[in-house]
Amino acid sequence: MKKRSFLAALSIVSLLAFKPAVAQGEAIEITFSTYLPPTYAYVWEPIQNFVKTVETQSAGRVKFKVFHSAQLYDGYQELSAVSRGDVDMVNMTGTYPSGTVPALSIFTLPFMFTSVDHLERALKGGLLDLGIKQELSNDHNTVILGVGPFDPYEFYSRKTPINAAADVANKVWATTGAIDARSIQLMGGSPTGMPSSELYLAFDRGVVDATPRPLLTGVGRKLYEVVDYLSLANFGIDTSILAINKEKWDGLPKDIQEIITKAAAERDQQQFKMVREFVQTALANFEKNGMTVNRIAPAQITEMKNLTAPAIMEWQQKVPNGKEYLDLIIKTEK
Repeated sequence: MKKRSFLAALSIVSLLAFKPAVAQGEAIEITFSTYLPPTYAYVWEPIQNFVKTVETQSAGRVKFKVFHSAQLYDGYQELSAVSRGDVDMVNMTGTYPSGTVPALSIFTLPFMFTSVDHLERALKGGLLDLGIKQELSNDHNTVILGVGPFDPYEFYSRKTPINAAADVANKVWATTGAIDARSIQLMGGSPTGMPSSELYLAFDRGVVDATPRPLLTGVGRKLYEVVDYLSLANFGIDTSILAINKEKWDGLPKDIQEIITKAAAERDQQQFKMVREFVQTALANFEKNGMTVNRIAPAQITEMKNLTAPAIMEWQQKVPNGKEYLDLIIKTEK
């Protein structure tokens, strides 16, 4: 009798241990966090459509709770939050977690991608499969669902335009991560880390002279009110990474995973399309608001690339298969 009771109890424990993460008929709640505000339209609208698509195609089996504008976590905290499971899903900007995952800095290496189209070709060519996906999954309990682009980083400057490497020197630059800071330093500038939320006041008060940021930041933060010049250089192209906690992902039914995967791919496509359209309207908007917009000459870009080349070599030394990443980017340039 005692033996049978023990076996029965063991069976109950075993059943509990292997209970599905989502019970049949139970609504699946996904907490989604992004530090970006809704004014960042080409990021926010694809997120909204992604959420709507998943909820609709799952016939209401999936319900999202979406938090934006750093209501829960800022850009630097999002990878840790999703890794711990404090939130289920994030839309994180690649620069911010690059200190933890150095390979993510590939997107903001100086003058690495010639265009948004080049970035898309590299992603389709398997750039993330060279180690980024595996490292996030194995070491940070995070699954990448998709990657969309920001528009390219360009040079905003307060008093004088940036037309050559010499114009970068002897200025205080607000930077976002280690790579852009190092690149500015190699060109003679003085970098200081600063989130985009602080840029307006920093320029207005003369705390910083310049910053490398996408056009989206200039529009969303109204930098045209405090900055006179914009110099186009394709300095870097950051990414918008849609990711989910691995344990949450593994616990989802297969059909829900398929719905989310397809919706994430659609989100990426929409963001690429919107970024391309945004660039033209943003430049016109800046000029309308009194900014002087110029494109840095190819010869000067070449000089900047030569000066910042050590940043790329230093990155390659930190990433075990860094050369494979660089080779793939060269291969997909055209």
